[in-house]
Amino acid sequence: MNEPASISPQSQAVANSTLPLQALIFDMDGVLCDTMPYHLDAWLQYSATIPELAVASRDRLEQMGGKRNEDLLPELLGHPVSDADIQRWGSEKEAVYRSLIKDEIQWMPGLISFLQQAQAAGLKLGLGTSACRENVDLLMEQDQLGGFFAAQVIETDVERGKPDPQCYLLVAERLGVSPDQCLVFEDAIAGTQAARNAGMRCWGVLTTHSAAELKQAGAEYCIQDFTDPALLQLFGQ
Repeated sequence: MNEPASISPQSQAVANSTLPLQALIFDMDGVLCDTMPYHLDAWLQYSATIPELAVASRDRLEQMGGKRNEDLLPELLGHPVSDADIQRWGSEKEAVYRSLIKDEIQWMPGLISFLQQAQAAGLKLGLGTSACRENVDLLMEQDQLGGFFAAQVIETDVERGKPDPQCYLLVAERLGVSPDQCLVFEDAIAGTQAARNAGMRCWGVLTTHSAAELKQAGAEYCIQDFTDPALLQLFGQ
C-alpha cells in the first residue's frame, strides 16, 4: 500500500482532448458537498485529544485536502506512521467527522439539477474519492445521491492516493470510457493533479483553494458551484 507512485509518460500528457466528452467524474468532499470545514474541525477536535497529533493545525491541514489518511498523517507529522496508528487515528477522526456532518449535509448549489441534466444528455457519471466507505455511504444515501453514479472508486479500491492517477483511471475503466473523454470536478490540488496525470480534463470547484492555485495545478476552468452557466457547454459536446 505504500509503494511509490508510478505514473506512465502517457498518463502525464496534458489532457486537451478534442474528442467528444463521454463522462463526468466527481471528487466527493468539497465538490458534491462543502464538507472540508467539517473535516478540518474533526481533525482539530480529535488531534487535541492525541498528544502525538499536537502538531496538527488548520493551516497545515488545509494544504492536505484530497489525500488519504495513510498519506496525510506521515506528511503532517514529518515521519513514518505505523499502519496501526493510521488505522486507529484515521477511523476515530472520521467518526468525529460523521458526527459533525450527519445533520448538516447540504449539496453544492445546482448539483442535483446538473447531475440530472448530464444524465439526460447521455453523459456517464462517476465518483472518485479518497474517502472511506462509511463517509461515502453517509453522503450517497442522502437523497439517494448514489443512484446518479454508475461507478464509484473509494479509498480502499486503490493502492496509491491522489495525486497518483490510479483513482480516476479506475473510475474511467469501470465506466468503460477512455480517460481523454472524461472531465473531472475537483476542489483539491492533489486531486486536480491526479486528474491531469490521468490524461483527463479538470474543472476546479472553489470550496478549498483559489482559482489561481487550482489552475496552476492543471484546472482549465473553475466554478463556484454547479449553477455556473459555463457548465451548459459540456452538454453541447
